[in-house]
Amino acid sequence: MAFQKSAYSTAALLSFTINLSVVSKELWEQQRPGRWLPERPAPSTFYGQWVWQRRIGQLIPGGSDHWWDVGTTLDRAVVSDLLDGLRNYAFPAMMRELGRN
Repeated sequence: MAFQKSAYSTAALLSFTINLSVVSKELWEQQRPGRWLPERPAPSTFYGQWVWQRRIGQLIPGGSDHWWDVGTTLDRAVVSDLLDGLRNYAFPAMMRELGRN
């Protein structure tokens, strides 16, 4: 899991989304020889169809890209929405994928 900051973020407003990936250690090590792959995968890097990778927006209702905006003060609605997305969609999807690996 990795947070990706929008290129359009400013000092006053940060926009971000979450990238997710799941790949077994065994499969990762099988794919490393003969390729340039780091020791550990990075969720924000696309490696190919053999790695399960999603943006959190693909998992939440609506299925479109989802970005959160954070300003200079705490917005509890943003925190609540983010935690809801993680608890109810991201973590369960990652756990299902772990069960397949």
